[in-house]
Amino acid sequence: MRFLILLFLIVLFGCQAKESKPVLRSCKDCHHYELDEKHHFACTKCHQGRSSAATAKEAHQGLIASPASPSNWGRACGSCHAEKIKEMERSPHFTLVGVINPVLKAFDLPAVSSINGLPEPEKIKNRADLVYDLLRRRCLRCHLFYKGDDYPETRRGTGCAACHLLYGNGKLMDHTFIKTTPDRLCLHCHYGNRVGFDYYGLFEHDYPYAFRSPLIDGDLPPRPWGVEFHEMAQDVHLKAGLSCLSCHTGKELMAGGKGPACTDCHELDHKSPFHAKEVLAKVRCSACHAKFSFQDRGYYLMLQYDPDWEDWAEFYVQGSSEVENFIVRSAQGDELEPSMLDKISGKPRPGIWFLGFKERRFEDLPLGRDKTGKISIMRPLLDLHLSFVDEYGEVIFDNLTPYAVKKDPQKVYLPYSPHTIGQADYFRAQKILEMLHEDHHLEPQRR
Repeated sequence: MRFLILLFLIVLFGCQAKESKPVLRSCKDCHHYELDEKHHFACTKCHQGRSSAATAKEAHQGLIASPASPSNWGRACGSCHAEKIKEMERSPHFTLVGVINPVLKAFDLPAVSSINGLPEPEKIKNRADLVYDLLRRRCLRCHLFYKGDDYPETRRGTGCAACHLLYGNGKLMDHTFIKTTPDRLCLHCHYGNRVGFDYYGLFEHDYPYAFRSPLIDGDLPPRPWGVEFHEMAQDVHLKAGLSCLSCHTGKELMAGGKGPACTDCHELDHKSPFHAKEVLAKVRCSACHAKFSFQDRGYYLMLQYDPDWEDWAEFYVQGSSEVENFIVRSAQGDELEPSMLDKISGKPRPGIWFLGFKERRFEDLPLGRDKTGKISIMRPLLDLHLSFVDEYGEVIFDNLTPYAVKKDPQKVYLPYSPHTIGQADYFRAQKILEMLHEDHHLEPQRR
């Protein structure tokens, strides 16, 4: 009899224990995100994993955390949007050849057809390795492979999610896919002294402490993009209520289509000498209408395998959370191995890339010509100076500059269109007419 009672109790409590064990029937038991109507399907369709499991560990078996990243988007997003993925992979917004190849060419290195073709050096053995490492670990932090620096308004999704899922304050805000990307997401990449930041009238401070913002009620000023900045005049189009995508269409950004032209919206009176057809054919509109320009001279970049954080304490605000964390945590007594992630492969490699400038200015707007011969605002983007100190403190490269710049110092300048549009500068416009007038008189001599 006692045996039967004991057996009954074992079965009873065994069943109760089994029944009380929590079962996760859906991903939404833990992740309380709502999907939009067009993507209202099982989470496992994109993320894999198991939608029903006893524990989170079991549910996450085989999980793809970032299905929209370039390494996964073919089988996730591409299952429905295959053509869009193919177009995107050919788009300059993805390949970044317009950013990468001018630097490679300046250092007399072969061009690449896409960011995927950029060599990944394991060690710095020569100048080519140094340039490749610079691009992959310090410069290309805004590529779709990388989730962004660890600041409130630079953290983002990877791949398609960078533009089509809303991130803010350093985290995913919801899982509703956005068709028309808001400017907030554009600025997750286009911040600092890059086109986009200027549209909002922002200019990044220099890095030394003396140039930094003063305390506000005893506290450091907020740095949503990891940098401090001057607040200047906003672009006239922003004041009129236009967003980035009002001009830059999805066809341009995702498929490499034609970019915007001012005359797409503005009908001009060609009676004005500044708006004569022959002038407009040879001059970018921003050459006259830009209010200010990013003019950072002397990019001094140093890779150190064993840096002393005290040497760089004054420069800890560099727009790089990796650099900042190394300096700040070292100052707090943490013993850290100096390293930075490869922004394309995600692999860490030893050494920290530090950055400083000779000067940062906005009031001068130098003029030159783009590859089509149009007069354009120029920017000294190739004023690069690279140095490398190994783990033994030996200087391997000191002030390596582009070969093209050594031959011709004017090669530091590249054309670009500042997004700081406003009323035209009359004196700059007159100078442009003089440049065109000189061209006219020189033409017979060239023939």
